[in-house]
Amino acid sequence: MRKIINLSLISAAVLLLIVITILVAACNSSAGDSKIADSKDGIHFFTGTLDEAVALSKKENKPIFLLAHASYCSSCEKMISNIFPLKKVGDVFNKKFINAQVDIESEEGVKVVKDYEITGTPTLLFLTPDGQVINKTSGYQSQQELLALTRGMKVEGKPVSE
Repeated sequence: MRKIINLSLISAAVLLLIVITILVAACNSSAGDSKIADSKDGIHFFTGTLDEAVALSKKENKPIFLLAHASYCSSCEKMISNIFPLKKVGDVFNKKFINAQVDIESEEGVKVVKDYEITGTPTLLFLTPDGQVINKTSGYQSQQELLALTRGMKVEGKPVSE
């Protein structure tokens, strides 16, 4: 009887260990995936670091659109799924900006939060090639609201978008 109880406890402990291992693996696989997949017609996000995006911005003389997001942010997910893939949005942003993104929970994201005083997600930053803020807003933006943010925007006196 005692052997049966010991075997049951060992079996339960092994099963618990297996479940915990699977859960940790699942969490780690999604936590490390902080890059946003491009859509065919929508915004194409630069896949390198923010420093690399800044270098490209300087080279191409284009401002940066920086999305600061978090894995737990439902408004971020709605914009990533429903707004950024839209052709009209992609047409403007891909032509006029170097599009970058950062997960605020990443090492790079923690620095961005501090440097740009981000207090919530999503935060949308429009930066000069030198990293100066042109415009900053937080919260969900519809297609119309997002495109309106670019209208009248100027870098060094030149319009960014018509």
